[in-house]
Amino acid sequence: MTWQPISWGVIFLALVLTAGCHPANDDTGHAVHEKPAKVTPLPDEANLAEVELASSAYDRLGISISRVELKDLTEVRMLGGEVVIPPGESAVVVAPVSGTVETVDESSIPKPGAVVKKGQLIFNLRPLLTPERFVPTPAERAQIANAQASLISLQMAADGDVQQFVEQVTAAQIALNRAQQLLRDRVGSERSVDDAKAQLALAEARLKVAKERKTVLDQLTSDIDKVSTAPITFESPIDGILRAMPVTLGQMVPVGTTLFEVVNLDVIWIRVPVYVGLLEELQQTEPARVTFFGDDGQRRTYEAQPVKAPPNADPLSSTADLFYSIVNQQGRFRPGERVSVEIPLSTQTESLVIPINAILYDIYGGTWVYERTGERKFRRSRVIVQRTTEDLAILKQGIPLGTEVVVDGAAELFGTEFGTGK
Repeated sequence: MTWQPISWGVIFLALVLTAGCHPANDDTGHAVHEKPAKVTPLPDEANLAEVELASSAYDRLGISISRVELKDLTEVRMLGGEVVIPPGESAVVVAPVSGTVETVDESSIPKPGAVVKKGQLIFNLRPLLTPERFVPTPAERAQIANAQASLISLQMAADGDVQQFVEQVTAAQIALNRAQQLLRDRVGSERSVDDAKAQLALAEARLKVAKERKTVLDQLTSDIDKVSTAPITFESPIDGILRAMPVTLGQMVPVGTTLFEVVNLDVIWIRVPVYVGLLEELQQTEPARVTFFGDDGQRRTYEAQPVKAPPNADPLSSTADLFYSIVNQQGRFRPGERVSVEIPLSTQTESLVIPINAILYDIYGGTWVYERTGERKFRRSRVIVQRTTEDLAILKQGIPLGTEVVVDGAAELFGTEFGTGK
């Protein structure tokens, strides 16, 4: 008989059978070891080998069996989607005036990609004065002179008011002290003390207002000849990631320049353009399943919830957009990334299914199962998986209805067949 060689280029990840076989005795009473499994190659590409386990190895593996079943399942349509930033989760800050970028308290400017909090200081912008500010016209010079004269007059009046109210406070305090002394000497009255206290409080209030007015006038007088202005501090408007920072320290920027952009990617949207003729067939209110392009059969899926977004369509491609929301775990989804989206249809169909744990994958993405062909005998067979759910694999072809397949212990059978198990 001619045996077809096994393709050893297929390497499988398998668990190792950790325990050895129980010894048995031969006719002479000496202990011998039973082989854990016998592997028999089969001359068929779809059924490459048959594994027969020893009874001790079978017991240790804890193998469980399930049958290929026929179930009514909701059909799905696979479409392409794009990761987009939800409305309101992106903030672009622009320069309100021309100015120079400066640091805040000599600290460094955050770099793009840094995580920032709402209210966190990013940098300062010191406004620039135009050349016209340094060369005023004659009319402007007259206005400035009048303003300076008025300001000086008001400042002198404020100084006089402060001095006057200081004296009033001093006199009111003396009157209060005298009234209190007379009351202690039993020649005064409580009413006189109360009146003195009221006069003192009134004088102190007037003095406070006069001092505040003088402070404001002094500030205006000191700033009238200044050329530079106070810097403008920019803070992060939202929690998120600093997506763009097109300016640098010391750069002079004109008005309207984009200073930085912050995006919040904790929750993202998936935009799915759908052909308008297919819209009625989709269950648009049901969750969708999102996967990444390039994943093999062991791909990880994410559940996305439908979102009521403003209606949007493209007349050139005859598509309308559906939107789904998904929690962006560990920032895995990136704006602009293309993903695969499974959307359920309104129809159902009968499909062959097996537990998803029964499917094994080789390094090329090929899918296999182990059929039970007898007591402790199993044959590896190729199957084609149409799609998967959370707990089921829907088969396109490979094995017939009712076939018994290995669920728990399938990986150990792989290891036994290819010699990685013991």
